[in-house]
Amino acid sequence: MRADEIADKLGIDRTTVYPHLNSLRHRRLVESVQGVWSAKTGEQTIKPLEKEITIELPIPKDQWRQIATLEAQINDFEKFEIPDMAEYLRFFLKKFNETRIIRIKGKNVDDLDLEKLGNLIQQANEKSSLSSFRGLFKSLKRPRRQAPKSSET
Repeated sequence: MRADEIADKLGIDRTTVYPHLNSLRHRRLVESVQGVWSAKTGEQTIKPLEKEITIELPIPKDQWRQIATLEAQINDFEKFEIPDMAEYLRFFLKKFNETRIIRIKGKNVDDLDLEKLGNLIQQANEKSSLSSFRGLFKSLKRPRRQAPKSSET
């Protein structure tokens, strides 16, 4: 692109563009061939931005009542100043909500395979609908310690 085209795109005077282009040339980020400026070839000079897509799945219909009850209990424990129990239930609710969130990171949007994305959504939706509060409570319980076995001598 010529310097005057760059100035027009940026909406600034052409004389203002040259110091910036020369600065970029000294850093070996751009080059000029017969008045046409371009990004320097060879090493990649501009790194693609890492993007994250977050998809939150809807709450399964059969679990709305349980979630509302849990949130009401959290509010009650906070109201009656029982922070430990409120924090425990808040942690539990957070773990449940994590089963309904899909996070995808990538350098380019083009890297995302829409078929894989559809499969991920379907798998997460199935996992979320299978997650029950009872199952989450069981997974949060501490394993019981077994009594040490006596050794025979």
